[in-house]
Amino acid sequence: MYLDVTRNDVSSRTAGDMLAWVRSAFSGGPNARTYALVGGAVVLWASWPALATVAHPAPPFLVLGLSALVGFLASYVNAVRTRSAQTFFSVPVGTMVFVAIGLMGNNAFYLTAISRIGPAEANVVHYLWPVLLVALASLVHRRSPSLVQTVGIAMGFCGVAVALSPQMGGGLDLFGVLLGACGALTFAVYSVGRSLAKVETNVVGPSLALAGIGALVAHVVLEPLHWPTNAQWAAIVLMGIGPFTLANVFWDKATREGSAATISSLAFLTPLVAISLLAVFGLGVVTTATILGASLTIMGAVFSAGRAKDT
Repeated sequence: MYLDVTRNDVSSRTAGDMLAWVRSAFSGGPNARTYALVGGAVVLWASWPALATVAHPAPPFLVLGLSALVGFLASYVNAVRTRSAQTFFSVPVGTMVFVAIGLMGNNAFYLTAISRIGPAEANVVHYLWPVLLVALASLVHRRSPSLVQTVGIAMGFCGVAVALSPQMGGGLDLFGVLLGACGALTFAVYSVGRSLAKVETNVVGPSLALAGIGALVAHVVLEPLHWPTNAQWAAIVLMGIGPFTLANVFWDKATREGSAATISSLAFLTPLVAISLLAVFGLGVVTTATILGASLTIMGAVFSAGRAKDT
């Protein structure tokens, strides 16, 4: 998922935007289609932890490589369908390499963290990326974060501490937490780089091919060879079609049709939706601490992004 909070997309009206979305979505107003697209993108992004848990214990680079290639094929089919195949491969090589490394690194760290600290907890740690993004954007623009942003950053880290508190009695895997944090930092760096590049074309679809090939090479070199089971294959294919492809298609359409501030603010609901899916399908242990931690992390992201225009 890519959310640019280094620009003016998210305003201090974030909470009000969410309430307006709920009222309009349930009233069937003229923006109902846009909100349906946003909701679809959020649910698809949120399905990633559940699908990754189903794919476990298949090696992370294998899962990432295969799902990325499926995503590439799905993206190309969509480009043919929308008659944009001619521009599909027009992305500069440097941009493709940067995006591929960002996607591969972010998801590899995240998949590995899941196996060590649990899918719900890894999801909360991963969603430090919005507050890390704001901190990095402040460094890039050589400006200090505002007081509101500083509070948001602190809330994000407090949320992670709360989510991990049940494991702090001696069973906390610090290396697993570090892996999750590295994934969040990788995605924050990637997002800042994408923002500065200002490339408006679809860069994710073409870059998935490069990311997939790179991940499969890493699998052969670094991991024991593995042939996925039927359930793992199903999860891998759904990852490639859903979070990697359709979610970005829905998001792109929504951002062209609706309010960027409202749409961006709704993306912060993704970690709670992800935890809900894990609980509903019995794929992870979801505790009160996890829910509270995720809520704090979301609030931290909202506070941090609330005055992104100041950075």
